[in-house]
Amino acid sequence: MRRTLVLIGLVASLTACASCSVGTQNERYRLSSPSMEPTIAEGSTVTAEVVKPGAYQPRTGDVVVFEVPDTWRPAEQEPPRIYRVVAVPGDTVSCCDDQDRIIRNGTPQDEPYIRTGDGLPPDFQAVTVPPGTVYLLGDNRGVANDSSQNGPLPTANVIGVVKL
Repeated sequence: MRRTLVLIGLVASLTACASCSVGTQNERYRLSSPSMEPTIAEGSTVTAEVVKPGAYQPRTGDVVVFEVPDTWRPAEQEPPRIYRVVAVPGDTVSCCDDQDRIIRNGTPQDEPYIRTGDGLPPDFQAVTVPPGTVYLLGDNRGVANDSSQNGPLPTANVIGVVKL
């Protein structure tokens, strides 16, 4: 009887442990630039929930890890980048109002997480984000090589959502 109870307990414990890892997979990424400061310091390692190819459902405010598309990168291969989603398909985004805030769908955005005072934010004309893409900006707008210079990013390139 006691052996049976121990065996049942062991099976229940193993089942519970196995179910803890089912569903989400996490990956760690290192930020090699100051583009997301002050939210994520250069050299920091972050944990991101892995997204299956093409499965990312865009949400404004998400901090995402993505593979740099050929249209964004120089000739050499580069590691994944980390930026913030500021506009999703159908949104119109532009820079900036008289207080240097980006404008999304006609409304200036309150972004308390961005670095201020380190140069001007990138100036870009109004862009309506096409289906299947997102508009990404670094929180350190003066140094980030993001959608303001490269255009919207295909959502298929998103490989993870950072857990802040």
